Amino acid sequence: MTKLSIALITVLCLNELYLFRCTTTETVITVDKALRQKLQFKINITFPALPCKEVHLDAMDVAGDNQLDISDHFMKQRITNDGKPILGSFKETLNSIEAEPDDPTLDPSYCGDCYGAGETSTSCCNTCDSVLNAYSKKGWSTRTLLQTCPQCIREKKGLHAITKGEGCNLSGTMEVNKVSGNFHVAMGESTVRDGRHVHMFLPEDAPNFNCSHIIHELTLNNPSGSLNGYARYVDKSTGLYQYFLKIMPRKDGYVYSHTERFRPLMVEVEDTIPGMVGVGGTKSKTHEHHMVQTSLLPGVFFIYEIEPFRVEEIEVSPSFGHFIIRIVGIVGGVIAVVGAIEGGFGSGERNNFF
Repeated sequence: MTKLSIALITVLCLNELYLFRCTTTETVITVDKALRQKLQFKINITFPALPCKEVHLDAMDVAGDNQLDISDHFMKQRITNDGKPILGSFKETLNSIEAEPDDPTLDPSYCGDCYGAGETSTSCCNTCDSVLNAYSKKGWSTRTLLQTCPQCIREKKGLHAITKGEGCNLSGTMEVNKVSGNFHVAMGESTVRDGRHVHMFLPEDAPNFNCSHIIHELTLNNPSGSLNGYARYVDKSTGLYQYFLKIMPRKDGYVYSHTERFRPLMVEVEDTIPGMVGVGGTKSKTHEHHMVQTSLLPGVFFIYEIEPFRVEEIEVSPSFGHFIIRIVGIVGGVIAVVGAIEGGFGSGERNNFF
């Protein structure tokens, strides 16, 4: 039994030595204490049935921060319905066509009218972009300016307005506060009134806003994203697409999971019309079905919520003290078990282990 005991102790100790030299990966969930940071979204979305002038990107969060017509680090590219870039077309920053050079035919003392949107009564708006910016700051609609404003007509900006039969690719990056919020591409011009984010549009134009889209990339500080490659198309009726993102902070960035919902703009309702009293005193009824437009805002919304916990994967290796305790336990355990076995087998003299 002594040789067997020594062999068993040797095997178990070698196994403990192997485990001591190995490291294991453990998942640890801790409270996310990283505050005052920014989330950076990388976005590449194609809208095959929306002209670039209809694509406006806005963001808002629960802290009250509103970003209207985000233009930094974003580009738009006009495309055909099948996704091919239109040769010779312009690339533009979001909601802002590339600036035209100054018109040499204008008088050097020329001061363009701001049409009541200037900061003062003597403010000058010499270009189409300056008129559009002045209207946007006032929260006024700029929908018809491209076709009616003399500055825009002179610069031929109206030619780039809404061109049916083409789409738009939106790509770039944006930063938002590290709080819950949403960003969206929706119908109409956006503005903030009395602290509320609103979109201005004519309800009768809503059925023409086709919000079909292809999400080529949507990521956060991380190359992976569960919405990459998503495509959604509307046929008979447009509506509201909502993607609910659950963002989980990790050591190497952020990952998210999502759920989605689509709400159609046009819904079918059934009207019950009472009929005439028939034989036996029963009253016949007829049912009429028709489509009714709801009060939804057509568009694509990404609503994100940040989890308060951080997930980290750490490498753990046993301490040397733990290794010594395991070795002592193995030696003592084997000796105790062998002694118990020998004591139960005979009345003969027990051999000392050492």
